[in-house]
Amino acid sequence: MKESSLKFKPKFEKILELLLYLAHKRPGADHYQAVKFLYLADKEHLNKYGRPITYEKYCAMQYGPVASNALDLIKEKPGSFKKFGISELPFELEHLDKVIIIRRAKREVNYDLFSKSDLEVFDFILKEYGQKSFGELYNITHADFAYRNARGNEKSTKSPPMSYEDMIEESPKKSSFIKDFSPIADRL
Repeated sequence: MKESSLKFKPKFEKILELLLYLAHKRPGADHYQAVKFLYLADKEHLNKYGRPITYEKYCAMQYGPVASNALDLIKEKPGSFKKFGISELPFELEHLDKVIIIRRAKREVNYDLFSKSDLEVFDFILKEYGQKSFGELYNITHADFAYRNARGNEKSTKSPPMSYEDMIEESPKKSSFIKDFSPIADRL
């Protein structure tokens, strides 16, 4: 896989608030769904409006694209709360055997962080994919070009980084978009 030239810095505050928004809109979503919804929303927003919502770092893990920082936060990994600047989660989690469920929101969402298009796209993703089973989401995201390109022929459990360039749909404007945004991507 080639080195990515669109190196965005994750917007931790937006990742957190989008997970909180998910807790409000679809309590009961599990961690597999949550990280897939973020991926699908960032990809959709990037293609429709020219930028992702969260600028999250995505990895091509065994079960599909994963929003790395969001998953660390949901799994309450050491250091993740500090990275997000919080002392506790703004939503409740339920830890089952191999699944973590996002339950009740503990506070309102800070809507000031989002553009109208951010929430429009996330709502679209929840409507389009919110009722899909694990297997359906697995198949949809495994068929995604960005995921397949990151994994290559890799069948192991490694989690190579995914490229935002590969998330952009092919069009005559794709190469100029990448060329124009590469030098500033880490400052957006």
